[in-house]
Amino acid sequence: MKAFITRYQFLIFLLLTFVISWFPWYAGIAPETMTMGPSIAAFLVVFIIGGRRGFTDLMRPFGRWRVGLGLWGLAIFGPAVLYLIGLGVHLLAGGEAPPFIMIRDELHLIPLYLVGVVLMPWQGPIGEEFGWRGYALPKLLPKYGPVVASLVTGTIWGLWHLPSFFAPLGVVGALYAEVGLSFILLYTLGTIANSIFMTWLYNKSKASVLVAGIVWHAAINFWAPVLLSDSSLAAAREGTHLPTIATNLYLTVLAVQVVAAFVLIFVTKGKLGYSNKSRL
Repeated sequence: MKAFITRYQFLIFLLLTFVISWFPWYAGIAPETMTMGPSIAAFLVVFIIGGRRGFTDLMRPFGRWRVGLGLWGLAIFGPAVLYLIGLGVHLLAGGEAPPFIMIRDELHLIPLYLVGVVLMPWQGPIGEEFGWRGYALPKLLPKYGPVVASLVTGTIWGLWHLPSFFAPLGVVGALYAEVGLSFILLYTLGTIANSIFMTWLYNKSKASVLVAGIVWHAAINFWAPVLLSDSSLAAAREGTHLPTIATNLYLTVLAVQVVAAFVLIFVTKGKLGYSNKSRL
């Protein structure tokens, strides 16, 4: 049994990820646990195969914090820069600026929001990144190279969000309702682009999943509501407001991310910082 799991561990990881994530959503039983599926699946697989050592090996890259201030800065502010470039293009094209409610009226609440984004498993980074960048990316990199590994990880990451497309609440559900089925492709393009950036950070930081996974993922989730949508923390707490983002603004930001990802692949000649020493 252990030999079978070891041989087909990546496929088993995917199966567990989707079952653990999607079944609670489909059954209506604690749907907020959906975002913890990838990490739970990764821990199950590595523990079955490697026991305590497998568990420790999965945890170790999340403690690599000595990567240089430049990479920390890129992980924290990189998504914000891409969002602001997209917003600038949107405004130059005649689009309307978002209301910046969180910046204008709720600055005192933003630190609490940041803590929630990073530490709450159902917010994404911790619940997902032990699976995406902690388990999947290291398995794919040596065999397929950084670009293909990013494409595969990003595609799985995007399609895994499928249940949230049908949720009547929130930005993703609202965009899906307006754009239609093509939004699934568009959203997945965004996760692929972000996977390319995260793979580069992973390689440059010597496999720091803390920086390339948790921090970049948290920055995506943090900066998007602050800079692009009409999100209100006070209204969300009271249940009186559902955040939205202008479709044209979303598409413009997505285009900027995709172009930036192509540029990064071109500049690095497809290596995305990868070498045999990237994980040392």
